[in-house]
Amino acid sequence: MYFTDRQLKLLAFLHARIEADGKAPTLKEIGEHFGFSRVTALQHLRALEKKGSVRRVKHRWRSIELDWKPTSEKRSARLPISGRLQSGGRLEYGQRGAEFDPGDLIPTERHGHVVRVVGDHLAGEGFADGALLVIEPRGAPRVGELVLAALQDGRTVIRRWEAGAIEGALVPVAGPVAADRSDRIPARRARILGVVRAQVVRYGGD
Repeated sequence: MYFTDRQLKLLAFLHARIEADGKAPTLKEIGEHFGFSRVTALQHLRALEKKGSVRRVKHRWRSIELDWKPTSEKRSARLPISGRLQSGGRLEYGQRGAEFDPGDLIPTERHGHVVRVVGDHLAGEGFADGALLVIEPRGAPRVGELVLAALQDGRTVIRRWEAGAIEGALVPVAGPVAADRSDRIPARRARILGVVRAQVVRYGGD
């Protein structure tokens, strides 16, 4: 089950209060904790009800019941960025002052999802068979971003977003501007399904 960051924080707050006090917080207490109104608190609870993680009994005080438990602590997925591979094949190691956090690639607040590439039909664009594409379902890409788009002929493609005087266009991934203008797809002929935030490829065995 997918939860937004805000929903996870609300679930954690409900769990902590029920564990500590033996009863659920009121809408007012939820609102005061997160800095929003009772109406907004109720909207968040209803969204969680639809996902089956919360139950409420009508006309009963502090009636929130939780069907959710926090996951056990896992080791950090952060990795140190310790080296730089430069032109000419020169590899330099330095101090581990920066870290890579895979969580930064995942647009959790925007309901991101993953699409798996099957087959070699996108190999020429740099996407191998089995690659996982992290998609942010945003319909207004910025210049230079890669987009997943549905075309009028039924195909779904990955292209780079290019600005235009009147409208944007989709061009091949290989370069910022299409070398062959016939491969330039006007925005009106495509529906943007999302922005490709990252590609995850695993090398080697299982």
